[in-house]
Amino acid sequence: MTAAVYSKGLTWRTLLALIFGAFIIQPVTIYSMLIMNVPLPIQGWIIILLFTEFARFMGSPFTKQEIFILLSFQSMAIIYGIWFLNPVKNAYMAFSLPAQALGISKHVPSWWVPSEKVLLELRSSRLVFFDPSWLIPISIMLLDALFWLLTDISMGYFCYGLFVKVEKLKFPAASAQVDTITTLAERERLKIRVLMTSALGGVMYGLLFSFLPFFIGPFLGGRLVEYAALPPLAIDFTPLLANILQGAGFAVTSYAVPYVLGFLLPLSVAISQFLGAFSFYFLGTHLITRLNLWPSESPYSPSWPISTLVDRAQLYFFISISIGLSIAATFLPLFLHPRSLTGAFSALKRMGQRSSSGDYPAAERIPPLLLLLLMFFGATLGSSLLNYFLVPSFPLPLLILFISGGSFFVSFLSAGAAGVTTGGLTMPYQKELIIYHSGYKGKDLWFAPITMYYGGAIVAQSFFQAEICRVSTIEYAKTYIIVTILSLLSGFISVSIFWSVAPIPSGAYPASIFRWPVDALNWARTQEWIWSGYLFRTSLILYSLLAGSVVYAVTDFVFHLPHFLISFIAGGLGTVGVGTLTVLPTQAFEYSLAMLIGSIVAQKVIKPRFGEVFDKIRGVVVIGFTLGAGFIDILIFAVILLLKSMWLLPY
Repeated sequence: MTAAVYSKGLTWRTLLALIFGAFIIQPVTIYSMLIMNVPLPIQGWIIILLFTEFARFMGSPFTKQEIFILLSFQSMAIIYGIWFLNPVKNAYMAFSLPAQALGISKHVPSWWVPSEKVLLELRSSRLVFFDPSWLIPISIMLLDALFWLLTDISMGYFCYGLFVKVEKLKFPAASAQVDTITTLAERERLKIRVLMTSALGGVMYGLLFSFLPFFIGPFLGGRLVEYAALPPLAIDFTPLLANILQGAGFAVTSYAVPYVLGFLLPLSVAISQFLGAFSFYFLGTHLITRLNLWPSESPYSPSWPISTLVDRAQLYFFISISIGLSIAATFLPLFLHPRSLTGAFSALKRMGQRSSSGDYPAAERIPPLLLLLLMFFGATLGSSLLNYFLVPSFPLPLLILFISGGSFFVSFLSAGAAGVTTGGLTMPYQKELIIYHSGYKGKDLWFAPITMYYGGAIVAQSFFQAEICRVSTIEYAKTYIIVTILSLLSGFISVSIFWSVAPIPSGAYPASIFRWPVDALNWARTQEWIWSGYLFRTSLILYSLLAGSVVYAVTDFVFHLPHFLISFIAGGLGTVGVGTLTVLPTQAFEYSLAMLIGSIVAQKVIKPRFGEVFDKIRGVVVIGFTLGAGFIDILIFAVILLLKSMWLLPY
């Protein structure tokens, strides 16, 4: 790599596109959340395709560096774009009927949301966030956003050093995105044809299997009650298996995207993922049922579909098991291979020193290691002190251990998973874990912004992409800061405008009517149910930690598959894929099976026939198909939003 190949990505054109995304696309995403409780899909690619094709039409095409910078909008638009919708929802949940019935409302602190009396008065106000009662809650929220920003960037560099520079992981989804960026910029004939053909295939699939069922069913049938898009269909064999193997789950999805995603995965990773889902939701749930381990409050029923089976098994058993396995998958590699971590920090230190001397290629210049450490520990210690100030009766050392140490843990876990699978991985119920094991009984702790900061995994993938696209990681970090500020500002303005049209919740925003009560019930019930001991069972955590350590040692030293365990966990918990695909734990089995089938087809059928050509185009095939299917999802969203807007008219 030489300095000559470096080119600036953050230009006036990309800045204009990011402003457009923040103030045009993002408000639509927030409105989508209020209507359907799901964000608008593929926002980043909407901006990319719109601006790149317009620039090419005007005779000044975007460079791959500029297109990469535009992709930065993809994740941040969702993370920070709906940031100001959260306090409105918190205010609703704090004084909802379940919260009042369980006695939680009387413990709501004024630094979380204003009092119930003030909130009732604000329903007639058009400038909801400008009331003085919101000053402290919003200030705390913005401080938390600052802590997220600093830890995201600093942990992004740490994960970049470990998983990109030392372990040299492939990051399948990120690599496919970079391949598509290069295709759009350089317009290589073969790849651009494959991209357009794949996108057309995705559009045709979406029209036949998403839009047509939506149009004939809820739309023409007049049953568009919840204003939500239809979920992907699955053929569920679980109730049929109950006659033979009670508790064993098995389902096959008819959604094509996860099959195509399997093209990106090596067969070993796809098998590991499926073994995780199969062990959890076929063998595991069968053994739980056969040994009569289901609690009395939730007795097994042969009529359970796989979604219910997975949901109950997660709550009562697999959350604890996943925590133990995740700890093993994160820390045992660092314990058995300590040179990997020290090598990562050494690499970052050398890069930082050479960057400051001015003789290092611009595309790899990074901040000094000391500055990164100060950013991370300054942010996590600041978060710990903020939480201690809000809840002074809770031990400060425990807060520091959880927030600082936990942020390392979940960032490494998620980045490691993203390096070998199609998405990241986070440990669920992090905040609840510390509350339960601390033994703290106060209600105020539930409202404090205690969290493990895991955004570094997303930034590490972007740094991986920046290196390939010859964009300075420092330039990407600047873009991250700019987009965060734009997203927060847009979110503040958008939510304020939506409130001025109609209070939230209200009939003008259906998701706040049909979904928020369910969320409020789950939120209030969890605070009481957490102390039952079912969610965090210490014995299961310890046993799974031991088992995970043994599995990692065997698969690493004997079979030379160091990433088997983390792929296994990803299959059991579900991962987030590229494009529009979000894999939930309740979809883990059928999506892991679909990815395995896709990987088998790619490795055993397509690759032997096309050889290196397939390796060259597989990334654009996947992105093209997911984009095509995603455009149909957007079309469905647009129809729903249009109908709702017409419903609000006075005629």
